[in-house]
Amino acid sequence: MKYVNNVQDLAPDQDKRSLRANLKTSESGILRDTLFLVDPENSPSQTLKMGHTTIYPTGTTTGHTHDDMEEVYYVVSGEGTMRVGDDEFPIRTGDALYVPPGEFHTTIQKGNLPLTLVWVTGRLTNRGGNK
Repeated sequence: MKYVNNVQDLAPDQDKRSLRANLKTSESGILRDTLFLVDPENSPSQTLKMGHTTIYPTGTTTGHTHDDMEEVYYVVSGEGTMRVGDDEFPIRTGDALYVPPGEFHTTIQKGNLPLTLVWVTGRLTNRGGNK
């Protein structure tokens, strides 16, 4: 007999003791922690910034753009939805994605487990007059 069940496929815990039941979030729905691992302001890096973001159940990141930076994300664990410009697509553990400079982007956690991302931004430099 084979029996397989995935925690992401289960209905969320709605018990009054659960995290979801006790969350006190702002109307924005933003519920995440970001830690800066490498930053030009406090490391030898000249153009790269690297961070670790955990988005908790029902949470999102703050939507934003970087006109002077490109960005890559790697999904360490969990599932979610990524919006980049006019595109919206599912992301999950093991996915890597690129965000071009100037594109609005945000990440929404889906499922029961937190969504954990590692991201790197690189500041654009002027090479031969082209950005």
